[in-house]
Amino acid sequence: MLRARKTERHLSAAGLRFGIAAARYNIDLAGALLANCLDTLAKAGADTRDIKVLKVPGSFEVTAAAAKLARSGKCDCVIGLGVLLQGETRHAQHIGDAVAHGLTNISILLGTPTVFGIVTADTVRQARVRCIGKKHNRGREAALTAIEMARVWKSL
Repeated sequence: MLRARKTERHLSAAGLRFGIAAARYNIDLAGALLANCLDTLAKAGADTRDIKVLKVPGSFEVTAAAAKLARSGKCDCVIGLGVLLQGETRHAQHIGDAVAHGLTNISILLGTPTVFGIVTADTVRQARVRCIGKKHNRGREAALTAIEMARVWKSL
């Protein structure tokens, strides 16, 4: 954890452009995830005009929206955000796998780094800790990862 805090102080989003594909399903949690991501980007110096947010119905649709953002050529990094809660079936597992593979393929095939900001949790309580909490906030972590990946890509 000490390393994450040290890295965070040195990350600057100034001059970078971000695309965010954000799922609306589980809106209370997903909305907090998006708000924390946007807040972190802003605190790191990102201009709100350089952040394009596409809201989609659910986590499965995140991949298609992320691909559209990457193909636009207007993003230094694309972030996929959503919340998947495990139910009685394996549906959430299948969706999570599909989104993870899809975002990975966007990075590899389109050359734009992507960040997997999909919270996968067994319970609403676990998801709340990751979407709303301070210690394990995945929206914040996704933004920090996006800043770092955009900087890495720009250095190549």
